[in-house]
Amino acid sequence: MKAFYDASELACVALDAVTGPQVFLSGFPLAGSDPEQVRQFLLDHAAEHGNWVLYTPDGSLSLTDIGVLVRSQQVGAARLTRPLFVKEEWLESQYFRDHLPLEGGSG
Repeated sequence: MKAFYDASELACVALDAVTGPQVFLSGFPLAGSDPEQVRQFLLDHAAEHGNWVLYTPDGSLSLTDIGVLVRSQQVGAARLTRPLFVKEEWLESQYFRDHLPLEGGSG
């Protein structure tokens, strides 16, 4: 897990696909899951709860109003989900949204 700060305030928490920790949204596991299953779950959740959906240029999906951005991470031969919890201003910023996580790892 990595934390990122903006002007001494927590701005983003990036979880790892393998080491987690595991987090759930409405009982669905967001870390270390199949990206297509998570994408469909997030779209269904958004439709049911009226969440705002945003796609990033790399194909990641975000529910901006709850601050969740789900990237994928290469783990061996598989790609697994890596959730990020991001403050609204960063999700609204194309720079931050398109560069998260900032540590330069695989998105």
